[in-house]
Amino acid sequence: MSATWPPYPPCVSGSCEDIICCAHGHKVRWPELLGKSEQEATSTIQRENPEVTVEVLTPGRVGLNDFCCNRVYLPVDANNNVINIPSVG
Repeated sequence: MSATWPPYPPCVSGSCEDIICCAHGHKVRWPELLGKSEQEATSTIQRENPEVTVEVLTPGRVGLNDFCCNRVYLPVDANNNVINIPSVG
């Protein structure tokens, strides 16, 4: 698909309601990044899906409940290791 998402923010999802719709031929979930460092995870996500902005969620920080095709939340622990599967949304 030739469409691209603009940079986040602002949140953009067009008519998409799920991550598959957001893909535009790019990866949308990264289960293999569980336990990896924030730096490694951010680099991998940006390389595999250049249409998204990675938002790191440090302990105590909560993401918004909106659905965005141009954002990936990256929850990390106090040691900056990924603690939940990052995915577009």
